[in-house]
Amino acid sequence: MSTVDSIRDTWLVSGMKECVRLARQAVRSGNYGLGAVVLLDGEVIGSSASSLVTGCDPTAHPEMTALREAAERVKSRYLQGAYLVSTLEPCPMCAAAAVWAKMRGIAYGASQLDANEWAARHPHDTYTWRQIDLRAADVLAAGTPKLELHAEVERAACLELFALTEAS
Repeated sequence: MSTVDSIRDTWLVSGMKECVRLARQAVRSGNYGLGAVVLLDGEVIGSSASSLVTGCDPTAHPEMTALREAAERVKSRYLQGAYLVSTLEPCPMCAAAAVWAKMRGIAYGASQLDANEWAARHPHDTYTWRQIDLRAADVLAAGTPKLELHAEVERAACLELFALTEAS
């Protein structure tokens, strides 16, 4: 592993830990245990805890909210060199937004398959963990520019958020 890869991996782990903190904050406010950040050169330039249950905007996934905040902060719709980091694999909308923003990559903890499995084993009226059956890797493969994808970053901590959400 090169020094650049090592630095990037350190940033992604640190970013994911912030995502988990945000997800725990979301749970305390009655929302899904989801969190997302946008990292540029290791610095958080956008962040969001989930507000999907208590909010009214169906597009306000934590990833979208973090992307909007980051774009506003840098005063550009392009976030070149930045990474979108999320506790859960981004849905097609969120993955496509990262492509439109010309980001460098996406990192996630728990996968879409993890969410589907959890939902099948733990049916819940509010926390359905619904997914669109299109993986982030497939969205990124179809887009330009080609983004890096880092799966299962701090996955164990992200999996714990499913149970934490429903315990609230």
